[in-house]
Amino acid sequence: MKIFLENPNLLIKEFNEMAAISQGKAFITVGIEIQKQEIETIKNYRTELIKLKKDFVTRKLENEANLIYCIDNSLLAIQFELQMLVNIKEDKMSEAWGNLVNAQVTYGTVIKNYPFELQSENGYIERLESYEKLLFPNLYFQSVGGIIKKSHCSICEQNYNKCDHVKGKLYNGEICCRIITEMDLEEVSLVENPANKHCRVLTIEQNGKKIDILTLREGSTTANNSKLPGKSGFSASLTEICF
Repeated sequence: MKIFLENPNLLIKEFNEMAAISQGKAFITVGIEIQKQEIETIKNYRTELIKLKKDFVTRKLENEANLIYCIDNSLLAIQFELQMLVNIKEDKMSEAWGNLVNAQVTYGTVIKNYPFELQSENGYIERLESYEKLLFPNLYFQSVGGIIKKSHCSICEQNYNKCDHVKGKLYNGEICCRIITEMDLEEVSLVENPANKHCRVLTIEQNGKKIDILTLREGSTTANNSKLPGKSGFSASLTEICF
């Protein structure tokens, strides 16, 4: 990929071509073995992208590092999308929901920061939202509220209220997060539009039986533990939350 150091437009062109090919395989009718192979192809390509980003970071080329972040995470979103379809075919519905949410969140950070035209951008968020409406039942979620006592910036690791970084913005190829390490929990609410769609209601009780909301099968369900790579999500103890 050394050629891309001098001409990033070539990398953007290659990404758009690859994204188009991958999205062409993101249909429920496509063979599961083909989708699994495409996931591996994306993973291998992203490994090279990460190496390239490290080179840009070392050379303090912030715009280029941010560009690689956007390309890498656009492909990661498609990877999550493909994995969701594979999960459904393997009857792993909780994991399927988790990967759909991961795709939405991952691509959400891209569209807030990308400095170039994405082949995948044309209606991609709407595509992910359509999965939610067509493939999954209506879900209810939990949202927490509380008083933040301690938090720090993921970029400079200083007190978040005292640094100049803005959460959700890219800095030298990394997204800024506010890491909450101490919080007094005030309340937990049942909501329809949560900040974190991983915090969902898993089961309902009917006639004394516990029913999995996704599958309508009787019995307990396994909570989805998917998290974005390198980021912390809501946890049972709420000891570390990334906003």
